[in-house]
Amino acid sequence: MKVLMAMPFSPVPPDFGGALRVFHLVRQVARRHEVTVLTYGAPEDAGRIRAELKLKDVQVVKPLWKSTSRRLGQLYSTFSPHSFFQLSVVGAPFQAALDRVLSENDFDVVQTEFSHLGPFELRTKALKVLDTHNVEYDNFRRMWETSKWGVKKLHYLLEYRKMKGDELAWLRAQDAVLTTSERDKELFGKDVSVPLHVVPNGVDSAYFAPPAQQAVEPYSMVFTGMMAYTPNHDGIGWFLDEVMPRIVEKQPQARLYVVGKNPPPHITSRASERVVVTGTVPDVRPFVQRASVYVVPLRMGGGTRLKIAESLAARKPMVTTRVGCEGIDVKDQEHCLMADEPQAFADAVLGLWKDPARGEALASAGQALVTARYDWSVIGDLVERIYAEAKARRAA
Repeated sequence: MKVLMAMPFSPVPPDFGGALRVFHLVRQVARRHEVTVLTYGAPEDAGRIRAELKLKDVQVVKPLWKSTSRRLGQLYSTFSPHSFFQLSVVGAPFQAALDRVLSENDFDVVQTEFSHLGPFELRTKALKVLDTHNVEYDNFRRMWETSKWGVKKLHYLLEYRKMKGDELAWLRAQDAVLTTSERDKELFGKDVSVPLHVVPNGVDSAYFAPPAQQAVEPYSMVFTGMMAYTPNHDGIGWFLDEVMPRIVEKQPQARLYVVGKNPPPHITSRASERVVVTGTVPDVRPFVQRASVYVVPLRMGGGTRLKIAESLAARKPMVTTRVGCEGIDVKDQEHCLMADEPQAFADAVLGLWKDPARGEALASAGQALVTARYDWSVIGDLVERIYAEAKARRAA
């Protein structure tokens, strides 16, 4: 089949969660079908995508927003019935590129990534498949609930209310919708009747498999993720304020590595000998492999956490909040330790340091789980079945 995959940002380099998912889905679909990519990005991104994903047809549209115009856009969106989340990508050049590529090709499937692209019209008879990544409106609800009173809290409330209408309208226009977790599927299922399919985030099991000889830094923890993403820097801020002091009180040698690009000032300002904030790194694996415990202190967000799958594939003992491990079928005390309160989280980390054998048992079970169920090759087969089912429904 011929498949168009449209997205709001380049999947190359795959250096944060959303790009990683898109990168691997494009790779898996391209192994089975003829794929065209349409994305926002810089001119040089087209060549990178072609080379990395071995594609012939890649179309790139220059992004609309710079930091200054984003602020004006957020202000404008306050008086619009639509969310800034979607308005931020609306633009005639992308719609024109979309119209052109659809008119020049006879696609069987058009798959859009994220709900960002909801405002664009898909003028095609092809099957329409939306890969949601998150329930975006619910992300804003969680941000609203956990943020302090002020302009930002009001912005999150408005985005939540507007985004719910925008997002559900986009879903209803699809032939099939992919969600990354059962929770996301259940949330969408309350409001739409379109076929919903859970396609969890995956992991390249071989890439993250630990080396035979793995030197571990005692009393070290690691967190990985794009630090400009609100759920990530909110979670680390909470960890540094509420959990880290409790850990240090019992184990003064404790050290946390915060690994990921674009950390905001309120995170970089916390850097010290005890808290290492790396910023962008070429490869997260050395940091994950060196740490004795992987921590996921998230309080908000949606979808499936790629960081969970990657840390388990790396055979790393993990402590996470229940929000942090949504979308991956891990069980508390079997694959990881779950804790939502600061003292319980600290005690879980300290307990793993005191009992390395327990950590090894959790890590071994977690690695077996993700290798069997969340490898990207398994995810690719699942997407293929969803395409076939949508095609059969259309033909019936």
